[in-house]
Amino acid sequence: MGKAEDTKARVERAALTLFVARGVAETTTKEIAMAAGVAEGTIYRYFPSKEQLALDLFVGHHRALAEALTAAHKPLKGLKAKVEAIVRCYCDWADRDWTLFAYHLLNQHSFLIQVPEGTPSPVNVVREVIAQAMKAGEIPRRNTDVVAAAAIGVVLQPAAYKVYGRFNGPLSAHVRYFADAAWAVLSIKEK
Repeated sequence: MGKAEDTKARVERAALTLFVARGVAETTTKEIAMAAGVAEGTIYRYFPSKEQLALDLFVGHHRALAEALTAAHKPLKGLKAKVEAIVRCYCDWADRDWTLFAYHLLNQHSFLIQVPEGTPSPVNVVREVIAQAMKAGEIPRRNTDVVAAAAIGVVLQPAAYKVYGRFNGPLSAHVRYFADAAWAVLSIKEK
């Protein structure tokens, strides 16, 4: 990594840490610069604004997570195997860089509307897997978005609890439980 890439990475990491701890709106570029060990003006060499820095961090993670989820499930056959692979991927991503994962989780409501159209989305990956399983008759047909929200919530709600200090340790320690719970949600038959 060259000096410019190293500096940009330091700015991004400092911003992530502060954004998670204090929020995007409450964090100043001066604080980011101090935490990164750079002059405040240096931030503007890489990002036109703090808001663009925050959005770029979100979109980059959003796209990369969607691509990882696709790679995790694509070679597998059957919904149950795909569910476990997706759950494992979500948990591994969270454990690999908790600060980035927490940032993405905490800021989705602010930034999802700004994600450029056509950008791969973790939700769309899960939704498509579920839609294909419904089409193939693996699970009952119902509102795909409701089912996707419930299945994703099996992992993301515990992640939110972790953000707020309700439990510690890696999410991946609970993959089996989350995968079984997601499968249970997906396979419920309507009465």
